[in-house]
Amino acid sequence: MIVLGIDTSGYINAVGICDGERALADASFPARADSLEQIVDNIDSTLKTAGLTLKDMEGIGVGLGPGSWTGIKVGVTVGKMLAFSANKPVAGIPTLAALAYSARDKSPLVYAIISAGIRDTVYAARYRFNGNEVIQEGDYFTGGIKDLAPLIKEPVLLVGTGIDSYRQAIVGENGSLKIKIRALEAIPSGAAIACLAARRLEQRKSDNALSLTPLYLKESTAKAFVNKYATKGKK
Repeated sequence: MIVLGIDTSGYINAVGICDGERALADASFPARADSLEQIVDNIDSTLKTAGLTLKDMEGIGVGLGPGSWTGIKVGVTVGKMLAFSANKPVAGIPTLAALAYSARDKSPLVYAIISAGIRDTVYAARYRFNGNEVIQEGDYFTGGIKDLAPLIKEPVLLVGTGIDSYRQAIVGENGSLKIKIRALEAIPSGAAIACLAARRLEQRKSDNALSLTPLYLKESTAKAFVNKYATKGKK
């Protein structure tokens, strides 16, 4: 299944195309103020580079966030417009899952982390893999990086943008545990969105384009995450 993927949750617009789990195109563009017009141009450019048209697409994948509220809204709106205009199924993909997907062959356990736009505050989620399937464990985390650090009690790969600074903060907080914490610098990928969407659409798990909405997280979402992992390993 050939799927177009877009993500506008951050400071770049990501556009990609996948055929099943094979990436056909993956491009990123600095986001501009006129991001709605820009993302349409970016999609057109990526399709042309791949030698494909919107008619060749069998589905649309769109990054739901978390991230920039305005940016996410633009991407979701464009994804829904494309689904309606071209009569294609659409699948919404959490941006953190797309980040984790980029590390699927590098570690069995990944924490995907992105800035929440406020100093030292992050969005995060914990993932494991079953082959190329990305499996989220627990709820999303929203809070300070120092609040996330005590929840990491085993060797892990952190993935995201500016990730080494987060790794240093977590290692500093968890120094006594002496666990191996690695970091992989990555940005949300349009191809990752497309490949994850293709998997969902092949399983007939499309979203309703009318009701599809961005994933906006609030700090209260940290509670379930903390409850699940803060006491892990305690008896």
